[in-house]
Amino acid sequence: MSIFRIDMLPGREGDCLWIEYGDAAKPHRILVDGGRPLAWKTLETRFAQLAPDQRYFELLVLSHVDADHVEGLLRMLKAPDLAVSFKDVWFNGHKHLEKIESLGAKQGEEFTDGIGQKGWAWNAAFDHKSVVIPETGELPVKTLSGGMRLTLLSPTWEKLEALSPVWKAELRKAGLLGPEEDDSDSPGVESLGALTIEEVEEAAASAFKPDTSEANGSSICVLAEFDGRRVVLTGDAHAPLMTESLRKLRDGGPPTVLDAFKLSHHGSHGTHTVELMNEIRSKRFLISTDGSRHKHPHLEAIARTVKHGGGDIELIFNYETAHTSKWDVAKLKNHFGYSTTYPKNDEAGMIRTEL
Repeated sequence: MSIFRIDMLPGREGDCLWIEYGDAAKPHRILVDGGRPLAWKTLETRFAQLAPDQRYFELLVLSHVDADHVEGLLRMLKAPDLAVSFKDVWFNGHKHLEKIESLGAKQGEEFTDGIGQKGWAWNAAFDHKSVVIPETGELPVKTLSGGMRLTLLSPTWEKLEALSPVWKAELRKAGLLGPEEDDSDSPGVESLGALTIEEVEEAAASAFKPDTSEANGSSICVLAEFDGRRVVLTGDAHAPLMTESLRKLRDGGPPTVLDAFKLSHHGSHGTHTVELMNEIRSKRFLISTDGSRHKHPHLEAIARTVKHGGGDIELIFNYETAHTSKWDVAKLKNHFGYSTTYPKNDEAGMIRTEL
């Protein structure tokens, strides 16, 4: 049987996903985001371990400009002897944020420059234009070599256009234009001591306060399908848009059945809703973060997941921290019907999910 696996790599509080599919002896590969600089060390080692005839990827996706998604990729682009290449790069740069593409000065940003210097195709699957859901019609679907089918769930033009006037500020947050500003989430519910069933129930029922970050809203989010297996890769996408796209996808039918769902924004309370959970049925939920900056995952996000997941679900964390280990409680697991999986002690930040 062919493989479809997702490795969450050590990107600290960010995302760095190494995806393989197809023949186990010679799989096709996708890289989604690059985490913090720590992730580059892992990527560099992995690239070097690939056989010379396998040192290419079908796709590189930079979901959006945020430091915890792009910094590792910037280290990669600066590597003098980069061992790999990418057939296509999906990334909405400044010129892609408006329907009439501009050729403004911001095309000179580091990631854009790096793509050009490497000679990689940029948004080729979208005719080199914006990776965006059109205002009318069906959701865009692209098929990669080897049969991987990607359905775009985010962003819309509304989300891209909202980012355009604050592009420079978001680049500064990402560390591309000087000192990094504080972009911490607003405070959520905090638990004191061991979690109780009552606290989880209360958090699951708490009022949703949506994330308003323009950068997060511009995230490229896809439904990836291969050989009968399906996973949603969210970046930091906004929950209402993902809910709308998934509802459109099922077109009045039952909720979309998945093999895995990666929680948006590392399990932030502002990007995960009950309404989103009602659109999917998944047995695995992936959470990528060490919680070092924003105390992710937030109580509300995981509470909504275990409360509305339908039971018999698995929470897969790539770090075991104070914010993730609080869910490894037998009483909670038995009551809500879930299990937890963490990396081995010597593999912090790295965990593989076989779909």
